[in-house]
Amino acid sequence: MSVSDPYEQAIEALAEALGRPVPDEVVWSRLRERVATFCRLASEWNQHLDLTAADGPREIAEILVADALVLARRELVHEGEALLDVGSGAGGPALALAILREDLAVALLEPKGKRVAFLRTVMGSLDLAPRVRAHEGRVEPRRPSLPPAVAASMASPSVSCARATFEPRVWAEVGLALAPSTLVLLAQEAPPEGHVLEADVRYELPFKRASRRTVRLRRSST
Repeated sequence: MSVSDPYEQAIEALAEALGRPVPDEVVWSRLRERVATFCRLASEWNQHLDLTAADGPREIAEILVADALVLARRELVHEGEALLDVGSGAGGPALALAILREDLAVALLEPKGKRVAFLRTVMGSLDLAPRVRAHEGRVEPRRPSLPPAVAASMASPSVSCARATFEPRVWAEVGLALAPSTLVLLAQEAPPEGHVLEADVRYELPFKRASRRTVRLRRSST
């Protein structure tokens, strides 16, 4: 299908390289349009607020959406899960994932109030509430616990996620203190050791030609 919007074109190119979350063309067209709206809002807000260093439809789409297309795979994020994202920033990848996977409940945790305002604007524009919530706050890595606001909206997340908020080894411990399983997004690093590897997906960001790897871990019972 031919698309003219530059954000939709970029998202389509990413999906062709990384895989669509749904096979149905009509459903995918609707999801692609909604994700493009998210990217467009990020570009508009980025003119006045430091959301991301990315500039232009291809760069913005890749940083916000590429990892989300991979996380949309059911082996990484299971059907109907409750996902906690720590350090959500501009919403990539967790908010994009929430748009692509309508079966998920997602809690976004971000320490900067202006970024939370942006996330909530996107949620309102795409009618994502109450399935998706954005909270202002942070997680202390030395004593990780679920912030009260998150606990009130999502009593027990089944999987946690963070991108570029903590070093991978640190995040594995923090993430597994917050949920039974955690997602660790890697560049060139090996996965943190000492945990059960539930899923392991390697891929390449098609525009940057950068290698990536995402693993799903759960704590070892031993």
